[in-house]
Amino acid sequence: MGLGEQHGLPGVSGDRLSRWLVCTWIAAVTLAVVPGGETPFSGVKTGLVAAGSAALLLRAFVGASRPAPLAPRVLAGLWIASLAFSSLIGPAARPGGMWLDAAAGCVLLALLQAPFEPRAPMRAVAGAGTALALVAVLQFLGWDPFRWMGWSSSHPGERMRIYGTLGNPDFVAAYLGVSLCLVVGEFFSANEVRWRRLWLAAAVLQLCALAATRSWGTLPALGAAALSLVWTRGSEPTGRLEGSRRLGWRAVVFAILGVVLLLGAVWGRSLGAVVEGRLYLWRVAAPRVLEAPMFGHGPGSFRVLWPSWEAEYWAHGGSAAQEGFVALQDHAHFDYLEWLLELGLVGVVPRMLLVLLALRAGRQWQETRGRAAVAALVALAVRALVDFPLARPAELCLFCVLLALTLGEGSGSRRVLAGASAQADANKVW
Repeated sequence: MGLGEQHGLPGVSGDRLSRWLVCTWIAAVTLAVVPGGETPFSGVKTGLVAAGSAALLLRAFVGASRPAPLAPRVLAGLWIASLAFSSLIGPAARPGGMWLDAAAGCVLLALLQAPFEPRAPMRAVAGAGTALALVAVLQFLGWDPFRWMGWSSSHPGERMRIYGTLGNPDFVAAYLGVSLCLVVGEFFSANEVRWRRLWLAAAVLQLCALAATRSWGTLPALGAAALSLVWTRGSEPTGRLEGSRRLGWRAVVFAILGVVLLLGAVWGRSLGAVVEGRLYLWRVAAPRVLEAPMFGHGPGSFRVLWPSWEAEYWAHGGSAAQEGFVALQDHAHFDYLEWLLELGLVGVVPRMLLVLLALRAGRQWQETRGRAAVAALVALAVRALVDFPLARPAELCLFCVLLALTLGEGSGSRRVLAGASAQADANKVW
């Protein structure tokens, strides 16, 4: 059986089409912007996620395929089914509130039904992240590319001018926390000096962009990603072990410089104020889980119900120190809590099981790129504890790709990653 037949479309041309379909979709969702539109960032990206889900579903069910194990595919189906059910019975379901999440569930199901050749999509994420980082660095320097086109952001403040192609510095930081892990994986996987230098330059650029965003959430996300490398069972082929050891000291130096740079970047921002703001949100929202614990309040209901929740919280007494946090909110800044509020246990359980199964499967990866993918998934999952990346198109796209990559056990992805040489990588992808 050829590689193309393993991944859902017959023949070599089918495999190439599948690979570039996924890569193009990743890049488009990351970089597409409609300057001057009502929703210049999220609107076009949501549309691209929906269009991509249709194309990927068609790809998955046309021709031969070698799907991932049954359990992840069932859970992906439950992701979609629970979302639809909650939208029907949720007392505060918002029309249109489910479409992004539904499209993401379809993407995940499609990628599990016809697992993809992983190297090119991983490099697509790394490349899109590098392009995003370049835009963010230019914005930090005062050379916003969108201003050259006659459009500028209306966000006030020096930090908010760094919005990349996503609309907010925290959104940029969440994406780059994922792509940086994959860039580092490519750096350590490269045998040729020229590719190693290219990936090192990309890593430095992304690290500088991360520092420019001054996002506190970057530190726990990348810290957890680094710890995941200890937890995974990595081992390099004998022929590459010596080269990996030679690169080890460079990784240590790079990590130390990275930590110093990120700490210096966020030093001027009050961590206490950030933490208090998050705690205020959770104090107001968390008790509402008990009102609809099984099926939730419905997709998109957080935005609808927040004003009444906040008003009732203050009616029962709040401290004067919290008055500065009173504001309209679209999200809980804690994705798992928001899932529980909107979808209930019926919606949360399949999603959390998918994450746990992915981490369990990912622990078996032995090749550097695979371990980098697990680290990227961990970084995004930890970021979701203090932010809402899984409610945004670009990061949700990454989440689905990383889940599918690590859950595609039995698809041959591991053998594809581990068995090819760096020269073959360069010939096929570049």
